[in-house]
Amino acid sequence: MPKKPTPSADELARMLLQVEAKAGDVLMQQMLDRLGQQTFVGGKRVAIEKLPRLPKQAATTVHRVKVSLHGSKPPVWRRIEIPSAMRLDLVHEVMQVAFDWHGYHLHVFETVCGEFGAPDGDDDWAERKDETTAALAQVAAAEKTKVVYAYDFGDDWRHDIVVEKIAPAEPGVAYPRCTGGRRAAPPEDSGGIWAFNVVPGRAG
Repeated sequence: MPKKPTPSADELARMLLQVEAKAGDVLMQQMLDRLGQQTFVGGKRVAIEKLPRLPKQAATTVHRVKVSLHGSKPPVWRRIEIPSAMRLDLVHEVMQVAFDWHGYHLHVFETVCGEFGAPDGDDDWAERKDETTAALAQVAAAEKTKVVYAYDFGDDWRHDIVVEKIAPAEPGVAYPRCTGGRRAAPPEDSGGIWAFNVVPGRAG
């Protein structure tokens, strides 16, 4: 019986490279699959959750949230009561009014259910879900949940929205409403939080 030819050193090296390439492809796909199951909320990587159905009680409750401009010193914040069933595209409008923004730039909500933004506001950098398809109560279903609202990807104004309480709506009260806050928000196109923090005479 004829003996099988012994592979040369070059052939062995080529075979080894092929095995390494296949292993690398498998590892890369595993990494991509794992990353696809995660999302970022305020710079923290979390396991992505399926968007739940809107709870029935959301029609009669409000989310009391504290919205803080991330990194501001002294802190800039607002306390707002928002209908639990309000869609995120309308929550965006609430944030704009509360912080005196003017809607010049793109925005995104970072949530445990993934990122949500305007369907016509794709910046080609990330896959975002349509913000008109999700309500506040779906992406922030419990007290202490945090959602991040990022506005103007150049200046990168990041608003930490933390649910303080979910309570029944009061009869005769018009929501949403701002019930408290501290300090004026930055003007549009002013350079971001670092520039804002060094502006003199702003501590009041």
